Amino acid sequence: MEARRSAEPKKAKIRSMLIGPPIVEHMSTEVRSLSQNDSLRKAGQLMQQWKLGSLLVTNSKSYVGVITDSALTRDVVAKGLDPNTTLVKSCMRTPVVAIEGSRPMIDAVRMMKEQATRHLAVTQDRQIIGVISVSNILRYYSGVA
Repeated sequence: MEARRSAEPKKAKIRSMLIGPPIVEHMSTEVRSLSQNDSLRKAGQLMQQWKLGSLLVTNSKSYVGVITDSALTRDVVAKGLDPNTTLVKSCMRTPVVAIEGSRPMIDAVRMMKEQATRHLAVTQDRQIIGVISVSNILRYYSGVA
């Protein structure tokens, strides 16, 4: 019985670590974007410059989509598109998939799985305040073990 009691707090601690802290604590706070009318070449150059795997896409008023490094690979390379003349809007993912920053990390994992994406916009009061990626999540969980 005594061993069982001491194991209960351990299980609760492990469960808490697996659920994770609020997303806002581990997201990237720099929201990087480009226009839907920019070229795919510019998108690739900006991702390389900023060392990012995705960029939010704007229509001059609001965020309308996301362009990712994997979309560039699949759409430009595999389909033989010209990155100099093909616009971001032709390859971006719409709508922007977002999650509230106060939600626990495990909810981001679940949403990424359900939406088949590696990047989520993070919101607070319906405004995008950051981005969480698989890399952010892996950094958190690799430090837990």
